[in-house]
Amino acid sequence: MEVNKNKVLRCRDVTLYTVSAMLFMDQIALAASLGSSSLFWWAYVLVLLFLPMAMMTSELGTAYPSNGGVYHWVRLAFGFRWGARVSWMYWVNNALWMPSVYILFASMLSAFYFPGMSLWLQIFIGCSLALVTSLCTSASLRIGKWLPNLGAVLKLISVLVLLVGGLRYGFHEGFANPFTLDGILPASPAAIAALGVMVYGIMGTELACCSAAEMVAPRRDIPRAVLASGLLIAAFNVLGTVGVLAAVPTDQTDVTTIFAESLFNMYGHEGWGGLLANLVGGFVLFTFFTNMVTWSMGTNRAAVEAAHAGEFPRAFGIVHPRHDTPVGSALIASTVSILVMLVYGLVADTAEGLFWTLLSIFAMIFMMPYVLMCLAFIKLRLSSDAPRPFRLPLGNRLACLWAAVVGLHVVAGIVLFVVTPGEPMDWDYAGKILAGVFLALAIGEVMIGLGRRQKRRRRPAAQPAVPG
Repeated sequence: MEVNKNKVLRCRDVTLYTVSAMLFMDQIALAASLGSSSLFWWAYVLVLLFLPMAMMTSELGTAYPSNGGVYHWVRLAFGFRWGARVSWMYWVNNALWMPSVYILFASMLSAFYFPGMSLWLQIFIGCSLALVTSLCTSASLRIGKWLPNLGAVLKLISVLVLLVGGLRYGFHEGFANPFTLDGILPASPAAIAALGVMVYGIMGTELACCSAAEMVAPRRDIPRAVLASGLLIAAFNVLGTVGVLAAVPTDQTDVTTIFAESLFNMYGHEGWGGLLANLVGGFVLFTFFTNMVTWSMGTNRAAVEAAHAGEFPRAFGIVHPRHDTPVGSALIASTVSILVMLVYGLVADTAEGLFWTLLSIFAMIFMMPYVLMCLAFIKLRLSSDAPRPFRLPLGNRLACLWAAVVGLHVVAGIVLFVVTPGEPMDWDYAGKILAGVFLALAIGEVMIGLGRRQKRRRRPAAQPAVPG
């Protein structure tokens, strides 16, 4: 039997790919900015939400091992239109996330190496990285897979350095935040708002399934890789957060510079300590880049599947003639990201303000497909008899109930990005976020409609003429 030359992903690659995708260094920064209570929320979301999400991914990915991931599963459950909407949300959230990650990248670059860098120079760096990301996404997967692999390894090293440095700082200088039970447990209704950030941080177990057709043995490797990567991601998220909390007081943190503050507090600015801090800072910066490449590989492939099904404009379906990689969707995503950075650069006062605005918009869109994924899991579990090499245990009813609980938490996470329990609604802030979300979804409906019209125009030409 001839082996498909495009099947290049093995269990090790899928494991590192998932770690690279889901172990967000920016998520560790976000969690640490919430204070010691983030440790409670890590335990909550990892046990109650991340575990079943990983098992749902393993079941769906092995039962339906096709490129497209969430798009493919939702399309099977609810039809092409909803599949197209999921694919759009999946793709556009990445195009909106890219600006926030690269603004964070540029801010950290300034904090580590070039103090006083202007906002517009940071935006220029972000735009340049967006273009490089599209080039890397378009490269052969046989070569491109090494960026996520290397990024995953550097993330694990960086987290260990943060943990060791944080504990060393805490024992010698005193811990910057309390690790007591009172400090860890949420103290007010407003603390529930942290759940939105934490739910956002555990999404992504399904990303590798977007490249299932390029795996050597997807039915065997997906559950193994999800389990191995899940354990690594859970442990290192908690350890990284502990390290940062040990060295930097929460009330003095700026999420865009928190890693620089942490590492310099831990190891100093001079000598070998300063060299180590700057080296790890470079590792963290590189992982931001590999994170974007990893997600772009997955989301752009989902967009290609939607375009080939006639649900996105044909431009999204353009692939490299030799590597079969997503050229069209990658270039469009980078273009959108550059435009967003330029527009927000005109209205933002600081890099942190720009980061949080973009984060809230893309995070809300990012989580929406997971609500539909939970519903698709329930529908397919109850209505489809496809072979399932891996099954979420507990039987149909309890498995579906757990999926419903996950879906409801995701809905709550979306709402909590604009609503803070116990506090009056800030309509000025919420209005900007909701307007951005609505605009992104509305453009999606236009793109889907355009894709359908192009499909209808192509169909008559593809049908053979019927004899007179």
